[in-house]
Amino acid sequence: MYFNFNSGVNNGYDDDFDPFFLRGGNKEDELNCTLPDILEFPNFMRRKSILYTIICIFLSLYLFIMLAIVCDDYLVPAMERLCYTLRMSYDVAGATFLAAATSAPELFVACVGTFITKGDIGIGTIVGSSVFNVLGIAAICGICTGMASPLDWWPITRDTFWYMVSILVLFGVLYDSKVNIYEAAGLLVFYVIYTIALALDRRIQGLFRKTDQERDMLTEDPLQREEEPIKSFKETLTSRPEPDDGIVKKIWWGIKYPAVVVLAITTPSARSILALSMLLAVIWISIISYFLTWFLTIVGYNIGIPDSIMGLTILAAGTSVPEVVSSYIVCRKGYGSMAMCNAIGSNTFDIFVCLGLPWIIMLLITKEDIVMHSTGLAITIGMLMVTALIVYACFLITKFVLGKFVGWTSLVVYIIFLAISIYIEMAMLGKVCDIESEEYSQYLDK
Repeated sequence: MYFNFNSGVNNGYDDDFDPFFLRGGNKEDELNCTLPDILEFPNFMRRKSILYTIICIFLSLYLFIMLAIVCDDYLVPAMERLCYTLRMSYDVAGATFLAAATSAPELFVACVGTFITKGDIGIGTIVGSSVFNVLGIAAICGICTGMASPLDWWPITRDTFWYMVSILVLFGVLYDSKVNIYEAAGLLVFYVIYTIALALDRRIQGLFRKTDQERDMLTEDPLQREEEPIKSFKETLTSRPEPDDGIVKKIWWGIKYPAVVVLAITTPSARSILALSMLLAVIWISIISYFLTWFLTIVGYNIGIPDSIMGLTILAAGTSVPEVVSSYIVCRKGYGSMAMCNAIGSNTFDIFVCLGLPWIIMLLITKEDIVMHSTGLAITIGMLMVTALIVYACFLITKFVLGKFVGWTSLVVYIIFLAISIYIEMAMLGKVCDIESEEYSQYLDK
């Protein structure tokens, strides 16, 4: 989720019509144009340049690689050890620890927007990223893993229910176009209730079905297993391609090895200090995702892609990369329920915590209610609920098997969502301030 995207409104639409919450008021009301979102980031590489574009594209690609290494070598192994140590089921771990860890970038970006760039704390592209989390992850795990993963109906139903609750609570908070401190605190209280419900999940399950205490539990110690063992610091640094490996594999190893070294030096292996390994992995994910969002914003600004379109497409997917990578990895390991619970649980975390916490901080600082446009609220809520229900309906049809049917259906629905949302946004686009012109040059160096 990325915050504070703005664009003008024209072509016959009401000035307050904002179906995807991509616009804020602020300085734009005083101008005859809207300021580009590149101003929400540090004052570096703000001028349009082909060189900046090329640099940012290559940096973004390398950050994707680095993010995959963090998730594969540190975050997921730490989650496996956590599940084994706490005797926690895969799905509960995916909906709590893994969802919170992969949603750290959204919370990080929100806090940066509050205290560093002083941007608006709106909902931003929560619609785009939430829809991508559900449809995109289902599509990638269903199509690209090459395997059909049977899922337990209970955790998918449970997390879908709580996601619906979070959407309805968000509707109630934004219905009057204002957010006060009690409403913001209410979001956090609901998340506490959600985590308590997950902690008591086995007992609640017992009310609806006979439970198996060993179901979806990790029975093999990750430190002792022979297949895909957790690497130590020395094993990570000394790992080399085999002599008979192809040239492509050797080149790939050479490309990613600098990132492997940096991460190994700064992040302890999950074999050693579990809590510190998980904490530093989350910090790395947050930092990488912030820079990834920044560089992709620079690319979009130079190419000329409108901010609101970037927010609904590239940036929505970009800030969901941790969820995608971690879900793909755990799905390949056979933890399908953990993958989908991570996807749905991340959205619940985004609404309750990534919105609630920054809003509380802002309200405590300013002592004033946060005012937001809400004329497009019905469309927003509708989009979120319909996409989640479509994925759940696909699971019902396939008897809860995450395979190609769910994957391709999710992909088609996501393409339709993008087509509709881009059409609406394109119809509402207004003039964007040229910050390199003399008239608006004062914003370039801020």
